[in-house]
Amino acid sequence: MTGTRLGNWILQEPLGRGSSGVVYRAQRFDGSAPEAAVKVLDAALSREPAFQQRFPGELLALHRLTHPNLTRFHDAGVQAGMVYYACELAPGRSLDVVLNSRDRGEPGLPWAAVWRIAVQAARALKHAHHRSILHRDLKPANLVLADDGTLKVTDFGVAKAFNIPPLALPVEPMGTACYLAPEHFTGKPLTRKSDLYALGGVLYTLVCGRAPFHAASAAEYMHKHCYMLPDRPQNFVPKLPLEVDDLICALMAKDPAKRPASAAALLDELEHLRGKLERKGERLLLPPEIIDPTGLHAPLPAVSEPPPSGNDSARARGRILSAGLFGVLFLAVVGVILFAFFRPRPSAEELWNQAQPLLASDNPDDWDRARAESLDKLERWHPGAYGAELTALRERVNDRRELRRALATGSTFQASSEAERLYRKGLAFAQVGDLAAAKEMWRSMPPDNRWSAMAAAGLREIELLSTNR
Repeated sequence: MTGTRLGNWILQEPLGRGSSGVVYRAQRFDGSAPEAAVKVLDAALSREPAFQQRFPGELLALHRLTHPNLTRFHDAGVQAGMVYYACELAPGRSLDVVLNSRDRGEPGLPWAAVWRIAVQAARALKHAHHRSILHRDLKPANLVLADDGTLKVTDFGVAKAFNIPPLALPVEPMGTACYLAPEHFTGKPLTRKSDLYALGGVLYTLVCGRAPFHAASAAEYMHKHCYMLPDRPQNFVPKLPLEVDDLICALMAKDPAKRPASAAALLDELEHLRGKLERKGERLLLPPEIIDPTGLHAPLPAVSEPPPSGNDSARARGRILSAGLFGVLFLAVVGVILFAFFRPRPSAEELWNQAQPLLASDNPDDWDRARAESLDKLERWHPGAYGAELTALRERVNDRRELRRALATGSTFQASSEAERLYRKGLAFAQVGDLAAAKEMWRSMPPDNRWSAMAAAGLREIELLSTNR
């Protein structure tokens, strides 16, 4: 395969083989971008025409993942019967390789290093879950650790496109079946907590040097994930702090309700755990700072050192300064409360105008901000004001959400008019990756207030995807 061109990529040497295909180092055919990792799927997975038609469209939503702890998705396609997808080539070694190369005198990795990995993996999950994308296949092979300690989560959301029943998965020592949540086997819907269960299994493996369960078949894994509890990590690592042991066991709870509520809640627990351990004299090295222009993923703050002890007069001065600072803070808090209570409420027009820049955005997160910061207050404080405009706005936002959900999941609809039929037809083209046909269909639509606007929005979404590639 070396030297073969697939889409925009020229394949170079193979980097490794997994259960679903071979990963190659690749370069853009014009040499205009950094190297990428291109995975070519096995023929057994990709030979069906229906799969080849569906696969590129299934991965469109991955363009929305832009986080320093996630490998960036580039594109996917089918050429000469070969199905492939390309993403950022993460520097470093996967965690299964790191585990296999460790000093055999240790059961696993140092728990402080595992804490740093957990923080970065939780950041990546938080970013993706906020965009309604699940990983579905977290395992050590899909986490890459660079020399500077930066973690990259790979293959995010790709497992959904394969749609392989859990009992059909190959059994590997650290493969997918080792980390699947019980709901994978019981037919219950997968949720964000399914990824948290898998992350708990990965952390268990990193700390103990062994997977939480060992089995000879996928059916045996199913039984153990659904009905058996793994040995506690402290049984293999006696010096492991009880707080770390408890957190890993909580992540691997059979009942999703007993796991942390979300990746954001897990980050809070990890920070709380750090504080408790550092108050006991432990020192944890913070994860590498991440370059994040959005400011939404700031690094964890350092825990301040206690002031050095001094003589009695120094301590007295410290108490006086503390009392004075407390008084200033108390007056400031009282002032803020009084200002918030007595300040005049903004008018309906001010709240409506405040929401408009956010509503004009193409990002659904901005629409949620507009509702939380302005429109909810408008309806609560000024009942009846802008009633017709708010009704039309809800319809427009729902239509846009439906468009994004349809492009990501391949949903189908029943049209009630000719304009809607043409819009839906263009949407179907976009869902299978035929963006040129989608654009042609949407540009030829007859005038219609609602569906013409949706077609225009679809064209903007396609342009945005093309720009991101």
